[in-house]
Amino acid sequence: MAERIALFGGSFDPVHIGHLFVAEEVRIRLGYDRVIFVPAAQPPHKNGPPVGSSSDRLAMLELAVAQENFSIGRWELDRGGVSYTVDTLRRVISDGLADGRPGLIIGDDLVANFSLWREPEAVLRLADVIVVRRENAPLPDLLRDAHTVDNSPLPVSSSQIRERVQTGSAFRYLVPELVYRYIVDHRLYLGS
Repeated sequence: MAERIALFGGSFDPVHIGHLFVAEEVRIRLGYDRVIFVPAAQPPHKNGPPVGSSSDRLAMLELAVAQENFSIGRWELDRGGVSYTVDTLRRVISDGLADGRPGLIIGDDLVANFSLWREPEAVLRLADVIVVRRENAPLPDLLRDAHTVDNSPLPVSSSQIRERVQTGSAFRYLVPELVYRYIVDHRLYLGS
């Protein structure tokens, strides 16, 4: 059955409390039934592949989003290669998974180069873009109609967590407890 969904793409390397907070904030504030986390096989806007393997990133997401209003879309991992949002949106729509236009959650770190995305106009036709703001920088004209959600309460990033793991700094409460255990048990990010 189709639901009102929002897609939240990223490398999730690792997934952290900021991701979960944003997903819940968007779901509640904008009235979505479900937020689907979409881990990228290879994000086009990052230099190089994710540090964590696809299987590790997926396992951590499965541990973190085990609640009724969140789920995981494996489309980009299963497709492999560089992950393009427009392809994922087309798949979700053609599969009839969304009731109406799906939401698309993106961080404000991606808006400056949004016009360089693959088929940005198609992305805007297919989805309601939701920009998660950490800064108050103006949005480009292309995204002037996007919804915005404030993420200043939890300014945490995956790269910050990887660095904290590597340097032996505290990171336990920046990720869900089960994700913390997974990172420790699998000795992830120690050599990154």
